[in-house]
Amino acid sequence: MRHRATNGRIALGRHSVPSGQKKKVLGRSAAALVAVLALLAAPLLNATGAQAVTHTFVVNSLDATTAAKDINVGDGVCATAAGTCTMQAALQETNALNLPAGAALITVEPGFTGNINPVVASRMDTTAVSNFDSGAHYLVTAPVTIDLKNQVTMETLLDSAPAMFHVNGPSINFLNMDNVLSGETSYVMGPKADGVVIDGGTSLTQRSYGPERFVIYRDGAKNITVQNYRLQGFYPGQALFYFNQLSSTPVQNVVIDNVQVTYTVGGYCNASDGSGCRTDLIGFYQRGANVNLDGFTFTNSFVSNITSNATFPFTTAAAAGYSVKASNINISNNQFINMQGSGGSGVHNAFIALPYGPMGGTNVIENNKVTRATSGHSYAVSWAGNTTSGSAGDLRISNNYFNGYSGTSIYLNNTGDVLVEKNTFGARSASQARPAVAEETRDGTSTLVDNAGTANGRVNTWYPSADAAVLTEDVPAGAQQVESPLAEDIPVCVATLDVKYPTAGPYPSATVDLDLYWTQDRTAEIYLGRVEQVSGTDAKLVLDLPVGAQKFPSTVVDEFDEATIVDAATGKAGGYLRLQTIGNAGTQSSQYSRTVGFSGNCRPELTINQADNQNDSTLARDLHYTVESSLPLDPASVSAAVVDVTAAAVTETIDAGRLNPRSVAVSAVEGTANKKFDVVARVDDSAKVTAAIAAEKVTSTGGLKNAAAAKSTDPDITFINPISTKPSSFTLVTGEPDGKQYGFSVAAGAPTPGADLNFTGALDQAGVDNKVNLSTTSPVIPAGKTSSDKVRVTADAGDVVANTPVSIAHTVTSDDTNYDGLVVRATTVKLFSTDPSIRITKRAFVDVADSSTPEQVMATGTEALSGTRLTDGQAVCFVYQVSNISADDWATKLTDVTVTDTDARLGTDGVIGTVAELGVGQSTLLSACGSLIPVDTTVSAP
Repeated sequence: MRHRATNGRIALGRHSVPSGQKKKVLGRSAAALVAVLALLAAPLLNATGAQAVTHTFVVNSLDATTAAKDINVGDGVCATAAGTCTMQAALQETNALNLPAGAALITVEPGFTGNINPVVASRMDTTAVSNFDSGAHYLVTAPVTIDLKNQVTMETLLDSAPAMFHVNGPSINFLNMDNVLSGETSYVMGPKADGVVIDGGTSLTQRSYGPERFVIYRDGAKNITVQNYRLQGFYPGQALFYFNQLSSTPVQNVVIDNVQVTYTVGGYCNASDGSGCRTDLIGFYQRGANVNLDGFTFTNSFVSNITSNATFPFTTAAAAGYSVKASNINISNNQFINMQGSGGSGVHNAFIALPYGPMGGTNVIENNKVTRATSGHSYAVSWAGNTTSGSAGDLRISNNYFNGYSGTSIYLNNTGDVLVEKNTFGARSASQARPAVAEETRDGTSTLVDNAGTANGRVNTWYPSADAAVLTEDVPAGAQQVESPLAEDIPVCVATLDVKYPTAGPYPSATVDLDLYWTQDRTAEIYLGRVEQVSGTDAKLVLDLPVGAQKFPSTVVDEFDEATIVDAATGKAGGYLRLQTIGNAGTQSSQYSRTVGFSGNCRPELTINQADNQNDSTLARDLHYTVESSLPLDPASVSAAVVDVTAAAVTETIDAGRLNPRSVAVSAVEGTANKKFDVVARVDDSAKVTAAIAAEKVTSTGGLKNAAAAKSTDPDITFINPISTKPSSFTLVTGEPDGKQYGFSVAAGAPTPGADLNFTGALDQAGVDNKVNLSTTSPVIPAGKTSSDKVRVTADAGDVVANTPVSIAHTVTSDDTNYDGLVVRATTVKLFSTDPSIRITKRAFVDVADSSTPEQVMATGTEALSGTRLTDGQAVCFVYQVSNISADDWATKLTDVTVTDTDARLGTDGVIGTVAELGVGQSTLLSACGSLIPVDTTVSAP
């Protein structure tokens, strides 16, 4: 049997009474207390912060019997008759000494552990300290810090009637105290309690159902803080935090911060097992004018599995007699998981049932996450302001998540303007059914928010007028950006939404803010942000929607529900959008609007191909590719580094090991909304060049990467190295004073050099050893020209092995990037000590019909023999017969024989051709055609 209190008197019950003995009823009139200031004071830890500790009492005994008393109270020494220091003796000393705040400390010896088990006979306060506690085992009336270091517990093993502590003084701290449990209340804050802090510890009713309340607040108590504490259990009947007020003297500034109320699922609540006990979170003994609460803060806390118990019942009906008078309520930054509730499903039995009638001060319900159990309360927050005009008080309900409330999640009635903003609602929340094409302006049926009576003037909301669309072009002119609450590093999908002013009254103010929400069906699971200062009759909004699964608390601790706007893997978007209007300069809020669809793909899809104006093949160094995207891209993400350039050798390649393919520049194409980019690639030698972009390389303006590699239909460009070395191979007789010449040229059709092309030549070791000489090692093709001066190659006289190869390696540098660093073909010189006896016979032919080969020249033309008279400008073809006539000791196979003519118009700059190999006694034919000029001669001797 549990006891109950009525009519201001204390009724004792359920406690052990000898057979036949009647339970005594202790009566006590409530004392009138002087009113205190209503200003809220921040909670302070009243330990060593006020002044240094001057008196330390070290508890070394668990004794809590009548022998635990101090033998000489007030002498500053904690000592019982047995010479030990007990909790009772220490408190007797600190109460008597009444030292300044922070001067007195009660603690325990290191390593000292166990449980203090008080008995009724030894209680320090024998008078009733609340309507539910017949005295207290320990009385604290003077400033003190009690720090048990989580070593010693204080739990009565009998279901006794006294409270554990009656706290009735200023500047009192309870630190690191576990299982402070009596058969009634752990801490009773008396009328003189001021500046009390309970900080750190755990109290769990595992052993039995004896403990009933953790803290009771009496009339006049003020500045009471419980923080960093874990609670579980307590017998149902009152509440963990219980307001026991019998007069209008207010309780002020109650703070509950970072408290874990971890009720389990299941368990029992009986004399031998308290693991399943659950009680209300907060409660009030007596309501109406006698309960005046100014300053209640419940913050940063976690509460789980409250089943048939109340949480914040500031009222239980639409009448002042069923309500408390409260002001400055702050319930913020908490998690409430699997809440069921008690008292029925009516509007005044909400999870947070705010006081009936006006509220004073500033009241806040924000940043909470609340999941209702599968059954229970129908309302999450309700306030009946009982005001037919004006405002019933300053209240903000902001940025909360509610899920599972089957009636209306937030219900306001006759409150005037109340700021209800940025609140989200899980999929189990009641709302209008799909297709949800109407604004939730109605009252008395299931809605997310219900403005009834005078609440918020029942204004209609702006509404979305068409489905939302993924942004695929530039932001439309005049569009307004929705300020997203998402962190900068969260990838988003950018979309547009058309909205309109309501078509019927009551109308909101002319200029409003709009809050936007996403839902997977018909609620509002995700807050998307706010656009401010919207006016006129319509607007186009640009908003960011998060990518990937978004998590929400479920009804099971440490498990989560999920909803996805944009699939992170595919980029596919879905769901619906809706909005809420915030008017009157941020004080008035509408109900929620209709919903509209949202679909599309939010990942950019790419292509990369050679640019439309790119020649292929080409002699120009810069190779242009075009990247196109289905969505605008972040230009910073489209860099040269993300373009993979590869190259393969072609017939003209000089050195396949020195191709060096690379991307050198990327730029957005003007006027394409960052959907098209020009890529410039280069190689250093002739090659087939391919450009590609792999998956997950570039990002949209919302930060979403391309899911797949860029597609291509024409990703290849063939580059032809425009620099040639002519001739690149020839024979040279050592000691020959004129030597041989070669030079460099730029191919016809290549860009004209815009700066000097500076070549270098370097002999290999064979050239050094055989004393080969170059007339210059730094020839130049001047800017604007296409060929260099000749390099004369000679070799000092001396014997060499016939056909000794010498290589002259070349490089080129230039301020013209078309040519700087290109691979230059080396010159190969074949050395001989004597003339290897090449005979070249030159014959002239006129009226040639087919000049494709030397043989066709001779077959289709007429030979002009020596002495034949030819006319100026007459077309003539020459046939050169090249013969290897080396013999005897000098007989050798000749390689890389270059045939030149003094007439540079013939062949290529006078080079008729190169014979790769010519055996002893072998000959071959070369030909070249041109027109005669007056200085020409017919045929000269070889």
